[in-house]
Amino acid sequence: MIPFIDLGAQRDRLRSRLDAAIGQVLDSGAFILGPQVRELEARLADLAKAPHGLACANGTDAIVLPLLSMGIGRGDAVFVPSFTFAASAEVVPWTRATPVFVDVDPVTYNMDPESLKAAIEMVKAEGKLRPACVIAVDLFGQMANYPAIREICDQHGMKLIADAAQAYGATLNGKSAIEWADALTISFYPAKPLGCYGDGGAVLVKDAKVRDLIKSYQVHGEGRERYEYARIGLNSRLDTLQAAILLVKLDAFAEELVLRQKA
Repeated sequence: MIPFIDLGAQRDRLRSRLDAAIGQVLDSGAFILGPQVRELEARLADLAKAPHGLACANGTDAIVLPLLSMGIGRGDAVFVPSFTFAASAEVVPWTRATPVFVDVDPVTYNMDPESLKAAIEMVKAEGKLRPACVIAVDLFGQMANYPAIREICDQHGMKLIADAAQAYGATLNGKSAIEWADALTISFYPAKPLGCYGDGGAVLVKDAKVRDLIKSYQVHGEGRERYEYARIGLNSRLDTLQAAILLVKLDAFAEELVLRQKA
């Protein structure tokens, strides 16, 4: 059987740099929110030309955190593609919103804009839910049709989240998905384009208020002071060891993308 990705070969190629990065964290003792986490957040945002980047515990949390921070909740319809991993849809009921499935393009397997239009009109005709948000998923390394989806979202006053778990680093007309989306989410599951050695995720956002709410939600809903809790939150931080590993892999990311295309 041909492996989906040869993590062993990648590990061996980067072994000395990985060992050094891990050793630095072990020596420092800064296992939670060490400086490597902040460096990673800044570099992820810079690569995608996003104003703000926040690392979190996994790719699933990376989707739910912006949903919560954008105020998505009961009575809202969140449109998700019918062909995707379960996480893209399962996060919606966590916010008490309702997922509405949208058919995909038969060529790209990404969300079909015309089907999205039809789904929105169906929801409006039923009159039970408010069209509030679209979660577009980038499958197999290719981006969704963000210009068309953004236009539809603007027509209906909806937010747009780009689930780039399988396509972080991809561009459309030279632009990252954050050019059109309100938030871009990343998974660092080992098999992803940029993967760590465990679970991890990140969110890139444009709005500073959304960024601040995500920072609160991901640390148990923490308020202005430590041990003051302003809202019901999650425990969703990326640990420093995984951030250090990801920084090494980020240095080799451009080369990794070329190698994936050759595989």
